[in-house]
Amino acid sequence: MESVNAKNRHGHTPLISASKEGLKDFVQDLLHRGADITASSDKGKTALHYAAANGHTEIARMLMDKGAEVDARDREGHTPLMLAAIYGCNQTVQVLLDGGANPTLKTPTGNTANLYAEINSHPLASALLKKAARVKTGKTEK
Repeated sequence: MESVNAKNRHGHTPLISASKEGLKDFVQDLLHRGADITASSDKGKTALHYAAANGHTEIARMLMDKGAEVDARDREGHTPLMLAAIYGCNQTVQVLLDGGANPTLKTPTGNTANLYAEINSHPLASALLKKAARVKTGKTEK
């Protein structure tokens, strides 16, 4: 039987693959069997990065409930929130924010989740991120 944390040629563990594909029951089983929630792919992405990028909101919530680092960074400095914003996964953006994701974090090149939402034409994600950033920084202006 394959190890619950075995990696494929891309560095994906079964948990990363299941999170990417949206296989909620498989994710739940892997977590129950002790899958490493901190494992990352060759690109530095965790299961939460992949769940967020693919809009798998329930899986993102499950991973956070099990202690996944909500602001984990991949090799390029992207957080799961940034990936959800890039792809316009509005519900996932909200769940990540509710789970404590920091909307003001920047990549090494200075990009924020909101900038990604704006340049990819995701106005609802942008509005959610702007509101969360205002709350976090204490600013009330628009």
